[in-house]
Amino acid sequence: MTQSNSLEIQILSDFEEVVFSIGYPKLNILYTSPSIKSLTGYESSFFTKNTNSWQNIIFNEDRNLLKHALKSLTKTQKFRLRFRIETNDKIIKYIECRGRLIQNPTDQSYRIDGIVNDISDLLPLQSLFRDESLDFKHLLIENNMIFNGSQDSMFLIEVMDSGDFVIRRINQAYERSTGITQSMVQGKTPLQLLGEELGIVVVDNFKKAIDAKKTISYEESFAMPAGTKIWITELTPIEIEGKFKYIVGASKDITEQKAAENALKEYNERYSLILEASSDGWFDWDLVNNTVIYSRRWWLEFGNDEKPENVPIGYWKSLIHPDDADWVSEFLENILASQRETFEFTFQMKKRKGNYAHVLSKCYIQSDNLGNKIRMLGSNTDLTETKKIEYTLRHAKELAEAANIAKGNFLANMSHEIRTPLNGIIGFTELLLNSPLEEEQKEYLKNISLSGKSLLELVNQILDFSKIDSGKFELEYVNTNLKDLVVSTFNLFQVSASAKGIRLELFLDPKLPNFVSLDPLRTRQILSNLIGNAVKFTHEGSVKISIHQLEQKEGMVTISFEVADTGIGIDTKVRSKLFDSFSQADTSITRKYGGTGLGLTITNELLLKMNSKLNIESELGVGSLFSFILTLDIKSSGESISSIFEDKPSQVIESNFKQIPEFQHDILIVEDNDLNRKLLAKLLQKKYPNSKLRFAIDGVEALAQFQTKKPDLIIMDLQMPIMDGYTAAIEIRKLELNPNKKTPIVALTAGAYYSVKDSALESGMDDFLTKPISATYLYETVEKWLSLSRM
Repeated sequence: MTQSNSLEIQILSDFEEVVFSIGYPKLNILYTSPSIKSLTGYESSFFTKNTNSWQNIIFNEDRNLLKHALKSLTKTQKFRLRFRIETNDKIIKYIECRGRLIQNPTDQSYRIDGIVNDISDLLPLQSLFRDESLDFKHLLIENNMIFNGSQDSMFLIEVMDSGDFVIRRINQAYERSTGITQSMVQGKTPLQLLGEELGIVVVDNFKKAIDAKKTISYEESFAMPAGTKIWITELTPIEIEGKFKYIVGASKDITEQKAAENALKEYNERYSLILEASSDGWFDWDLVNNTVIYSRRWWLEFGNDEKPENVPIGYWKSLIHPDDADWVSEFLENILASQRETFEFTFQMKKRKGNYAHVLSKCYIQSDNLGNKIRMLGSNTDLTETKKIEYTLRHAKELAEAANIAKGNFLANMSHEIRTPLNGIIGFTELLLNSPLEEEQKEYLKNISLSGKSLLELVNQILDFSKIDSGKFELEYVNTNLKDLVVSTFNLFQVSASAKGIRLELFLDPKLPNFVSLDPLRTRQILSNLIGNAVKFTHEGSVKISIHQLEQKEGMVTISFEVADTGIGIDTKVRSKLFDSFSQADTSITRKYGGTGLGLTITNELLLKMNSKLNIESELGVGSLFSFILTLDIKSSGESISSIFEDKPSQVIESNFKQIPEFQHDILIVEDNDLNRKLLAKLLQKKYPNSKLRFAIDGVEALAQFQTKKPDLIIMDLQMPIMDGYTAAIEIRKLELNPNKKTPIVALTAGAYYSVKDSALESGMDDFLTKPISATYLYETVEKWLSLSRM
C-alpha cells in the first residue's frame, strides 16, 4: 500500500488511535494516520520520508526487542507489543502496538498493518497494584484519583472464598463507556449482571488470570446500555497473604480501532482484487539493494519460474526490447537524478511466451530524510491490444486518405476530360450560330448550346458536391469589388429573365463598402444558384435581388443578401428536404425543370463554410424569399484580385466576330486535344485573319517552338502528356534573356479554382481562360496581353 493509496481511506483520519503500515521485512514506514502527531508530536511525513525515524523515538532497551519480535513474525500471525517512546516534546509515553502480517497476491509477506495506543494512564495504576508491600485498601483510597482519572474503563473484582467473583467498583470512565452505574453493579456477580451465557465467558477469563498468576489480556465484545463495544481488557490478579483476593481490570475501548482495521482490511482486499481483475500489474523496486517485488498477475505474464520477490533489477532490464533498451536506461538515470516523484513512460517488454508487448509504466519515487531515493513503486499496463487498435485505425485512416487522394485525382481528371469535349461542342456551336443559317438551323443549334450549358452546370455541381463531401473544400478570401461582383452576376440572368417575360430587379445599398474580403468565385456561385432558381421557377412577376448593409464597425461589415421571387413557392411539408443531397421538393419538379437537386445543398454548405446559413421563407403559389447574412472584412480601395482574374463564366454568349485585319501577331497554341486546337484556331482566324497561328501538342514542342519562332503570345493547356503546361511555363521563363520583356502566357484550365490559378501564376503564367472557352473573353484576353506586349 503506497502513501497515496492509504490517504484514500478518509475514515482513518477521524480516529484517536494511530493506524500504520510498515514495509516487511525492511520495517520502513509506508503510512501513518494523522493522529500520529498527537501521539508523538511529529507529522506523518516525518515517518514516511525518513526510513528509520520511527525507531529513533523508541527507548534503546525496547528498540532491539521490538525489531526482533517484528522480524520473527510468521504468516498471518497477530501480535501485541508494549514499549516506550520519547515524543518531540521530550515526554515519555507507554505504547501498545497491535497488528498482523499482510500477504501479497503471491502469498508472500510484504507488509505489517496495525494500530498503536497510548496506555500511559493505565500502567502506573497496575504497577501499584502489583506491589505486595502496599496495603490494598490504602491503595484504593490513596489512588482513587488515579482510578477515576484513568481514560480506560477500570473495575475491581473481589474473589470470594466460595470461588465467586463479585464486582466491587467501577470507575467513571467505565460508567461513561457502558452506560452502567456503580449502583447497578455493586455486589453483583458477572452472571447476575450479564446473564448466564456471557457471564460464564467473563468468569472464565477471571479464572485464567488467577491461574496465570500474572496480568493477562484479551479482546471481548458485548452489548451494554450505551451500545455494543469492543474492548481490549487486561486483568491483573492481586495476591494478599498468599491468596488472590482481588482482580483489577482495565478495558480500553477499541471499537473505532476495529472499525479502522476492518476498513483497512476491506480496502486492501478490494485493492488486491482490482489489481487481479485488471490487466495491470504492480512492482516495488528497492533502489538501495536493486531488487524488485512483482505482483502475481504481472509475473504470470512477464516472469519466469522463480518467485516474484527480491528479483534482481537486471532481470527487468533483460526483458526490454533492444530498440528501447538504451533510451529507457538513459531516461531512468535522468529521472533518478532529478527531483521528480511521479512519472510515466511507454516501452516494449518481452513476455514469458517470447513475444513483445507495449507496456505503460506509471511510477512513484520515495526518498529518505536525506533526500536519497530509496524506493520506486508503480503499475504496469499492457497496451498491446490498444496498440493494435491504434494501428488498425491509423491504417484505416491512411487507406481512407489514399482513397480520397485517388478520388480527388480522378475528379480532377474527369473535370478535364468532360470539359474538353464540351469545349468543342459549345465552341463550334457558337461559330455556327454566327454563320449564315436558316432560322430552323439556328433553333437547332441554340438547343445544342443550351444542352451543353446544362450539362456543364450539372458537371460543375457534382464536382463541387464531391469536394465538399470529401472535406477537401476550402474557401479562398481575396480583396473583391463587391458591387462589381453582384452586378456582373445579375447581368448573367437578364437575357433568360427577359425571354420569360419577368422583371429582374437589383437593389444595392449605397452605404455598402466598395471592397471586401471574400471568396468571389463561391459568392458568385451562391448568388447564381439562388438567382438561377428564382428565374427558373418564376413564370410571371419578378425576381428581385437586394443587398443591404446591416452594420459597419471596427473594420467589419455585416451584409444581408436577399433573392425574392413571385414563383411557384414551396410547400411547408417538403421544405425540410431542400438541403438533402440529390433531392428536390417534389420529383415532378425534377422531371419538369431538370437539375441534380444539388444546387441548394451546395449553396447551404458554402454558406456554412462562411459562418452563415441559408434562410427560406416561402408560400405555395405566392413565391419565395431566400436570404443569408455575411460578416466581412472591409478592404481599402484599389484593384481587386477579382478584377485581375475575373471569374469568367463558362457559358457561351453572343460574340462580336468583326474582323480586325490590322491585328497581325504570332500566336502559339499549345493543346494536346485536336478538337480544342481546331476550335481555338477557328475562333482566332475568324477574328484575326492576318495573324500567324502555330501549334504544339505538349510542353516539349512548345519549348522548341518558343526558341525558334519567338511567338508574341502563348495560349497553353495545363494538362498535357510528356510535359504539362506548368513545367513548360517554368522552362520558358528560364529561356527568356530579358526579364523586363516577357512573352505573355495564357493558361487554359478546366476549372476556375484559385488553387489552379495560383499554381499557374507561380509557374510564370500571366492569365487564364476556362473551358468551355468563351469567344468574347478569348478575344478580350488576347487583345489585352498583345496590347501590353507592344507597350
